[in-house]
Amino acid sequence: MTGTLRSIAAAEWRRSWTVVIAATAGMSLASLTSYSIGVMMAPIEQELEWSRVEIASGLSITAFCGVALSTYMGWLIDRVGARRIAMVAVALLCGALMLMSTTSASIWSWWSLWLLVGLATAAMPTVWTATISGLFHAGRGLALAVVLSGTGISASLVPVIGNYFVEHFGWRSAYLALGGCWALVVLPLVVLFFRGEADRGRRRADGKVEVSTEPLPGMTVREGFRSPAFYKIALVAFCFSVAGVSLTLNYIPILSERGLSRSTTAALAGIVGVATVLGKLGGGYLLDRIHAGKVAATAALLSTVLPITLLAIPGSIMATAVATAIFSLASGANFGAVVFLAGRYFGQRSFGVMFGTIHSLLALGTGLGPLLSNRVFDVARTYDPVLWSAVPVFLVAALLLSTLGPYPHFPTCSEGRLP
Repeated sequence: MTGTLRSIAAAEWRRSWTVVIAATAGMSLASLTSYSIGVMMAPIEQELEWSRVEIASGLSITAFCGVALSTYMGWLIDRVGARRIAMVAVALLCGALMLMSTTSASIWSWWSLWLLVGLATAAMPTVWTATISGLFHAGRGLALAVVLSGTGISASLVPVIGNYFVEHFGWRSAYLALGGCWALVVLPLVVLFFRGEADRGRRRADGKVEVSTEPLPGMTVREGFRSPAFYKIALVAFCFSVAGVSLTLNYIPILSERGLSRSTTAALAGIVGVATVLGKLGGGYLLDRIHAGKVAATAALLSTVLPITLLAIPGSIMATAVATAIFSLASGANFGAVVFLAGRYFGQRSFGVMFGTIHSLLALGTGLGPLLSNRVFDVARTYDPVLWSAVPVFLVAALLLSTLGPYPHFPTCSEGRLP
C-alpha cells in the first residue's frame, strides 16, 4: 500500500473506529443462532423428542426469511440509512433468542420464534457491511475483516457459554443467558456509535438532516444485475454457505459421531472461533493487497481439508484440531472476500441492493445446509455423505473465483475517496 493510501486508511480509521466496534458486536450477534444450535440440538432432541431435521428447520426458516427479504432490506438501507434498521433488528433478535426459553412441546412454537429471528437477521449482515463499505475505501479490506471477525467471537464464546448453561441449568436457561448477554453489549454500542454516511448528514438549524444527493461511485441496480460477475459471486456465496454451514453447524454432532467426548468437541469448537478471527483479519490484510478472487479461491481449496481429514482420519484429536484450524482460517477469509468482491465489482451506488441479493443466496445456503445435512443424518444415521459432498462444492467455488477477471474502474466521488 502506498504512503498516500496508508494516510487515507489511517484517516478513515480515526473517523470511524467506533462504528467498526459497534458493527463487530452486531455481526457477533447475527451469528449467535448459528453457533448455538449445535450445542442445543442434543438436549432439545432429548427433552422434546423432535428429530434433528425439525430442530434444524428453525435455521431454515431464518434463512428463507433472508431469501425473501434481504434484497428489500438492502434497498431500505440504501434509502433510509442503517442506524434505525440496526437498532430495531438488534432488539428483535435478542428478544427472540430469550423467548426461545419458553418453547413448548409444539413444533409450531419453535417455528414461530425462529420466524422472529428471521425477520431480524434479514437485515444482517448487510446492515453492518454496507455501512463499513461506505465509510472505508483505502482500508476497506481490513475494516470489513474486523467487523466480520464478530462471527469468530461468537464461534469462540457461544459453544463454551452455551455448553456451560446447558450442563448446569438446561438449554432453556442457555438461550435466555445468551440473548440477554448479547443484548446488554450490542444494543448500547449500536445506539451510541453506529452511524453510516447517511446517518452522519449535516444538521440544519431546524434540526433536520441534509444528506448529499450526489450519486456514489458504482453500478446502478440494472447494471449490476446484468454483470456476469454478479452471478459468479452470488453462486460462490451459495457454495460457501451451503457447504460451510453444513460443516460448522453440525461440527459438534459430527465429532461426537466419531467418538469424541462432548467436552473435547466443545474445546475443539473453540478453535473455530479463534482461527476464524485470525482468518478474517489475515484475509482482510491480503484483500487490500492481492486480488480478492485469488484470496478466496485459495481459501476455498483449503476448506476441503476438514471434510477430507474427518473422513480419512476419524477420531484423531490432533488431526481434527489441525484440520479445524485450517478450515476456520479459510472460512474466515471466505465471507470477507465475498463482501469485498461485491464492493469492488459493483461499487457503493447500489451496494445495499446488490449485496442484499447476494446475501439472499447466502441465506438460501444457510437454510438448505442444515436441512439437507440433518435429513441425510436422519436417513443414513451418519454425516459421512455430508462430508463427501462438501469437497466438490468448495472446488466449484474455487473455479468460479478464478474466472472473475480484473476489478472494474468507477470514477471517484467529489471528496476524492477511492471507490
